Amino acid sequence: MSSETPNTTRPVRKWLGPALLVSLGINLFLVAAITAGIIRNMDRGSHGHASPLGLPHHIVVRQLSGEERDKLKATMRENRAELRPLFRDVRQARQALSVAIAADPYDPEAARAAFAELRAGMGAVATQSQDILVQAFSDLTPESREKIAEAMHRGHPGDRGTDQNTEPSNPE
Repeated sequence: MSSETPNTTRPVRKWLGPALLVSLGINLFLVAAITAGIIRNMDRGSHGHASPLGLPHHIVVRQLSGEERDKLKATMRENRAELRPLFRDVRQARQALSVAIAADPYDPEAARAAFAELRAGMGAVATQSQDILVQAFSDLTPESREKIAEAMHRGHPGDRGTDQNTEPSNPE
């Protein structure tokens, strides 16, 4: 019988630690990306688009003929100069909000004021854009406006909060 004992130690795998670290990094990235996507789409439904117009522009555009779509784009392009400073104000308000959020010490009142400025800027963009759309809709045929209205009433199948069994409210 031999006095030597069998070697029960495992071989050292130097690659295992870095491989686990890379795997952890990839998993954290995927979780962050999925979470960001969910948060970004939370209030817009699955196919909605953020719009300063106050209505789902993708629904409007789909209802127009090619010629009408071109007219709508031309109208928006003609009014771009009026909208540009409003978008700049919104961008500046977002920057001010990011500064207020990151401030140390954090000042809730400064963040509240920054949010108010952002809302005001977004409201100005919505108001101006909607005024342009009111004019653009006047150039459409009654049939096209009816198609837009019906599509907006139906909404998108993936939109949340769209109850297709109810009539639109009629505030008086």
